[in-house]
Amino acid sequence: MRAARQLLVLLLLAAAPAMALPPGKAKRAVESARKLLGKTYHFGGRLRGSEGIDCQGVVFYALERISGCGWKSYSVFPTETVRHKELGDGVPGLFPADTATLDPSLIQAGDVVMLLANVPNPAEQPMLTFGGEQLWVWHFGMATGGGQWINADPFSGEVMEGDLLAYLREHDYSAIAVTRMANGPRPQRCRQHAPMGTAQARTAVLQR
Repeated sequence: MRAARQLLVLLLLAAAPAMALPPGKAKRAVESARKLLGKTYHFGGRLRGSEGIDCQGVVFYALERISGCGWKSYSVFPTETVRHKELGDGVPGLFPADTATLDPSLIQAGDVVMLLANVPNPAEQPMLTFGGEQLWVWHFGMATGGGQWINADPFSGEVMEGDLLAYLREHDYSAIAVTRMANGPRPQRCRQHAPMGTAQARTAVLQR
């Protein structure tokens, strides 16, 4: 009987929804990401000098403004990011989710959205297997609420905010994976340095 109760508790915990960012932090993260709208897309870009920014950079920029950790704290390899839960936990039903049946109302402001494709990335292992296919992460963004998201878009060449479903269908992504942070990001090593986009090489005191 005791073993049965323990199993029931584990099943309930596994089915429990991932806790979202507190409203204030979610709002700050989204507002921070929106400051980048119109910035030039640049693969690997981190706003150094006249350099633009890439899709991960947008997410890291927003997160360093709601935490005490600089953008260099996060892995650039999605499999490592997910394994260590740096950007929160996978959301049940959205990790992964088929874009053909996706309900965007389940995605909350501040959630991290990873777009998946069955195109191998030689730099790392597949994120997961879904529908009998191995899938790799090929794009990142942050949900802003109401089915919208912000991403540094390589197709338009700039940071943009728009309808997530429309983007997925236009660019033929078959699946997504969404992570959600209960209180904020949890990097393996919290590094202190000048925030992204600032010229001063000083120890950053980041907004909490």
